[in-house]
Order: sequence, then structure tokens, then C-alpha cells
Amino acid sequence: MNNIFDFKRFGNYFLYDLRNAKNNYALSLLICGTLPIIVFAFAQLLSLIFQQRFMTLEMIPKFMQLGIAYTIVLLGAGTKIYGNLTEKRAGSNFLMIPASTFEKWLSMVIIVCIVLPAALICLQLASDALMSLLFPNHYGDRVLKLDFLQGMKDGMAENGLNIKLELILFLDWVSSILTFVLGALCFKKSKVGKTILCLFAFSTILSTIAMIFFGHNGPDFIGFFDDMDPIKAASIINWFLNINFTVIIGGLLAGIYYRLRTLKH
Repeated sequence: MNNIFDFKRFGNYFLYDLRNAKNNYALSLLICGTLPIIVFAFAQLLSLIFQQRFMTLEMIPKFMQLGIAYTIVLLGAGTKIYGNLTEKRAGSNFLMIPASTFEKWLSMVIIVCIVLPAALICLQLASDALMSLLFPNHYGDRVLKLDFLQGMKDGMAENGLNIKLELILFLDWVSSILTFVLGALCFKKSKVGKTILCLFAFSTILSTIAMIFFGHNGPDFIGFFDDMDPIKAASIINWFLNINFTVIIGGLLAGIYYRLRTLKH
């Protein structure tokens, strides 16, 4: 058991891995986390240049920056933090570290699935709240309200729908980031582009199979839920999402572990 997992050894490796992630991605994460400040400053600069006055920032650019920050971190973090493992020098150093493959794999999963989104959310929350506090008349209300998801859940609950939005968002992040981490470990060059191409090819294959079985129009999902009780429909959707995420995330975790185990230089 000691050869697979030792708590002290894992703790030492995790701290090393965390420092490595900070050195490789802290600046990029800081920029993405402070995008509310950057977008607000840039918008006011343009307003002063062209209109000679300060402007009130609308909600659309504030939501757009959130989507941009999410996309940048999702696409780039895996490559910047772990992409160099496919290089001979960094990969050889990685293999020489006194830790088991399972410990290296577990550390990687914790960092990209938990530490990374937590850091991004904290930076975004702080930046968003700071701008709203310092410039209430021009920045406006916060975008990232802590009760935002709760309001959406309450609205669905009134219609008899009980969907765990927080869990769905988290699992969506996990499945997405693990996809690009696996791509970063498998491809030596153009890691993000090749990962996207693989996703496109996989989607095309699934669409072709669906057309073979269900015809050009695909399965009639709308008709399936037409006469169904909302609570039962929500239950079916929850079951489908649970199975879907379990299969995808399980496959990605297994693929990353296998890649780390077979990494050679």
C-alpha cells in the first residue's frame, strides 16, 4: 500500500505540484481573475477618449468578461501547468520525482478540478465586489452575487423542478478541464487546437451513429417530455446527467492516469 499512497509523501508532492502550478499559471490566473477591474478601466478610458465623460457599465460586458475568463482558463490552464510533461527534460524530471503515479495523478486532479476554479472564483468575486463598492454609480451592482444560483433554483422549484445547479456546473467544469489536461498530456504541439479537433471528430462520430439509429431528425426528445409530469421529467434529466457525467469524467480520469503511467522519455 505504501508504494501506491503514502500520506506524508503525497503531501510533500502536492505542495511541490502546487508551487509548480503557481509558477506556471499564477500570472495568467490573476489576469483572468481581475478581468472585472480591467474591463471597467478599459471601458472608462474609451468613454473618456470618445465621449469626455465616465460611463455606466452595462451588465452585458460584465457577463461577457466572466465567460471570457472561464474560457481562457479552461483552454489554457492544462497546457501551461502540465503541457511540458511531453517534453524530454521536464518529463524526465517528472518521472524522477519520488512519488507514485497515483499520487501524481491525484495531485493533478485536485489542482485542476478544485484549486484552480476556487482561485478563479475568489479572484472574480473580490474584483467584482471591489468595483461595485468603489464605483457604485458607474460599475453598478455585482454580477457574482452569492444568492444568484439560489434565485435560479428557487424559480425552478416553483415549477416543481429540483435540479442541483451547483453540482451540474462543477461537473461540467471537471469534465471540460480534464479533457484539455488529457490533450495537453497526449499531444506534443498545438495541444489546445488538436484537443478541439478531437472533440469535433468525436462529436461527428456520435452524430453519425445517432443518424443511423434515429434518422436525420434524431430522437424526438421534445415529444418524449410532452405529456410527462414536471417532477418526473426533472428526475429523468437528473439521472441522464448523472450517468453522462459519470461516464465522461470516469473515462477522462482513467485516460489521464494511463497516460501518466505510460509516460516515457
